[in-house]
Amino acid sequence: MDTPSPPPTPSTTTTNTTPPLPHQLKTYTLTACSLSYTKPTTTTTSSTPSLLTSLTTLLFKPCTSPPPTYILRDVSLVAHPSQILAIVGPSGAGKSTLLDILAASTAPSSGSLLLNSLPFHPSSFRKLSAYVPQHDASLPLLTVHETFSFTARLLLPNTSHQPHTHHHNNHIVTSLLTDLNLLHLANVRLGCGLSGGERRRVSIGLSLLHDPAVLLLDEPTSGLDSGSALNVMQTIRSVCASRGRTVVLSIHQPSFKILSTIDSVLLLSKGRVVHHGTITSLEAYLICNGFTVPPQLNPLEYAMEILNQLVMINNKESISNTNITTTDLISRDRCGSDSRTRDRDNVTYKSTRVHEIVTLYNRFWKIIYRTRQLLLTNTIEALVVGLVLGTIYIHVGFDKQGIEKRFGFFAFTLTFLLSSTTETLPIFINERPILLRETSSGVYRLSSHLIANTLVFLPYLLVIALIYSLSVYFLVGLCLTWQAFAYFVLVIWVIVLMANSFVLLLSSIAPNYVAGTSLVTVFLGAFFLFSGYFISQDSMPKYWLFMHYFSMYKYALDSFLINEYSCLYSKCLVWFNEENKECMVTGADVLVKKGLDEKQRWTNVYILIGFFVFYRVLCLVVLIRRASRSKR
Repeated sequence: MDTPSPPPTPSTTTTNTTPPLPHQLKTYTLTACSLSYTKPTTTTTSSTPSLLTSLTTLLFKPCTSPPPTYILRDVSLVAHPSQILAIVGPSGAGKSTLLDILAASTAPSSGSLLLNSLPFHPSSFRKLSAYVPQHDASLPLLTVHETFSFTARLLLPNTSHQPHTHHHNNHIVTSLLTDLNLLHLANVRLGCGLSGGERRRVSIGLSLLHDPAVLLLDEPTSGLDSGSALNVMQTIRSVCASRGRTVVLSIHQPSFKILSTIDSVLLLSKGRVVHHGTITSLEAYLICNGFTVPPQLNPLEYAMEILNQLVMINNKESISNTNITTTDLISRDRCGSDSRTRDRDNVTYKSTRVHEIVTLYNRFWKIIYRTRQLLLTNTIEALVVGLVLGTIYIHVGFDKQGIEKRFGFFAFTLTFLLSSTTETLPIFINERPILLRETSSGVYRLSSHLIANTLVFLPYLLVIALIYSLSVYFLVGLCLTWQAFAYFVLVIWVIVLMANSFVLLLSSIAPNYVAGTSLVTVFLGAFFLFSGYFISQDSMPKYWLFMHYFSMYKYALDSFLINEYSCLYSKCLVWFNEENKECMVTGADVLVKKGLDEKQRWTNVYILIGFFVFYRVLCLVVLIRRASRSKR
């Protein structure tokens, strides 16, 4: 029998930089019971099978399905509070897959996970835990210090027992950056100037700032030099011991110093458990099977060298008789309990909604301000297109040609405004994994993110609307009253806001930028087709009439026409006989011909605002659905 030894107490100079919490900290024991994960085999050799191959497979199914490929097989483990469990094994042993399952991001083929001997809900567990994968996304335009500061503001809000919260948060951030050897990189942006190992330390630091009850890390020392790796492990050890946190990590052949920070190991080979217990029990297991650990190696390094021989021993002998550790017995006892109650801790957000919105608003503004290419592109585009369009349609006049030119000018304006907002599509798509990770882990609410995003783009797009309106309105010679100009700016503003919401919705649906661009092109083309510009409402087939009312172009185009020709309501535009003062077409006639009424002036604006709100709400629903299934 292997007896777990008490957790080591390595000497470390690392200070506890995690935020202070109430005195009674709830701890969690994570138990895995007979986990297996299979990957079904496929007969198709190509990674992208053709349509013919798919149809053939569907029509002519084989009589017998091929046996599944086991990535993990009958893996059981227990991770205790205040202890670090290291998952060790060669490449392809199933370490990352096991971590994915433990993080509740991948469902096992069989087996179960328990938290304090109770089944748990994955979404609740993700708010209690933190998972740091090997490759983690981050906001590239923020500096290291700003990234930590914004997260600290959200996770460590102002409370009654912390009167100097801002100074307190800065102290925590500075101390944590010092422990992770990142202080000299505090003002470096994440998108440039950081190595892979430094980015890894940023991800680990953010997870420590979150102070999770269960911390899972995939290769936290990968890409680090020995000193940095030891520093990271000592920081994790300090948090684990002082905060009573449960830590599970994967690691490749740790050095003796790093091994002293680890309490127990899970040695895997080809998805099977070779040993689960302390280093002392591993050494005893090796001696029991006739192996002697060389003095220049630690027991784990030696076990990795003779791993194939250990696997052969386990295959020849019954695991239940030869390699039952005390931890295994505890695991089986926990797994055998018939507990039907799910552990549904009521995990609440640490900040109020208003505090979240203010913090995210400030973060958004920093990102927008530093996206100089987007700022310059939108500003110059609005100014240049406005001036070019104004010089093309300069003083269009009020005759028959003037009516047609105005109609064409309004249609082109809509096309330009709605298509120009697609520039934000890659930004939204790149930020989506970060948004899903932060919201699924309970850093802030999805609705707070969406409200902050809206509040940032309201003034930003108002400036764009003003630049375009001032550069084109008076050159074209539209209605020269301040009411008409103000209404024109308002409609332009609402149009770009609506288009921004539409792009935001598509960015939440599209899997990548290419698919998102295709969706934008298809939908905008369809909306323009059914706007009434190419074919009137009366001429449309009845079965396509619904698309006319769903078109964003329709209500915006109607708003422009009503605004312009309400100003020219009594003005004669086309004379039948100018000498006899016989008028053929007035501004009122143009509105009647288009089926419009001056009373619809504000109705169209309300509908456009409704589209703006509808697309935002629909985007929120899609993101909530994605966050509930978020992998990380």
